[in-house]
Amino acid sequence: MFEVIGDKFYATAQAYIVAEPQDIPREMAADFDWKPTNTSFIWIAGRYVQANNLNNNGHFWSFDDLKAGEDSILHTPVNALHNWESPIGTVVQTKMVQREASSESEAFPEIQALSVVWGANFPEIAHLIKTAHADESLFYSMECISESKQCLNCERTFPFAATAAETCEHLGADPNAPRRFINPTFLGAALIFPPDKPAWRDATITEVAKELTRQYATRDHDPVTQWEAAMNAVVHL
Repeated sequence: MFEVIGDKFYATAQAYIVAEPQDIPREMAADFDWKPTNTSFIWIAGRYVQANNLNNNGHFWSFDDLKAGEDSILHTPVNALHNWESPIGTVVQTKMVQREASSESEAFPEIQALSVVWGANFPEIAHLIKTAHADESLFYSMECISESKQCLNCERTFPFAATAAETCEHLGADPNAPRRFINPTFLGAALIFPPDKPAWRDATITEVAKELTRQYATRDHDPVTQWEAAMNAVVHL
């Protein structure tokens, strides 16, 4: 699931719990020194963002874009269901890997991320995460901004927050027109899972992710104030 709302970009991909060292993706395991930690910690791994592959919404990052933005991911907050005011963990490692495509001659670079959730601090959320993992319905939702965006039809470049009226006829006419996000800055990750609420019982994980993303992104809030509040919450845990 991919969404551009306001001045943010959101992407959602499946994630899973890492229960043992051998569960860490082998590309990351080679660089990660697995040591005994707080037994309540929940380790989460999954795809964070992919390059060189135009998605169904026309969004694109080059390999160089991901390389430029990868360093911004480390230690960013992890929250549940886009509740950015209440971090429940943090990203502890990233790794650029090559994911095989359907064609044997093609592979797509992507960033995988390993995060830790503070299970003892948030036992109810920890339970929901474990249940979602067992049901294969646990997802990472990435949030980012970028330096600029480029139309892949006419190759003109515009500020990332430029409105449709401030861009070219391609981007202005079609929200799914192919576009590249140049030099992204990643702001963190949300864990998405089916909420334990009767009103959402029949919702698919994709519907849940889209609705939560839109609710969060369309709120009237100052991104800087929001970020400072999230950081203060981490400091005072």
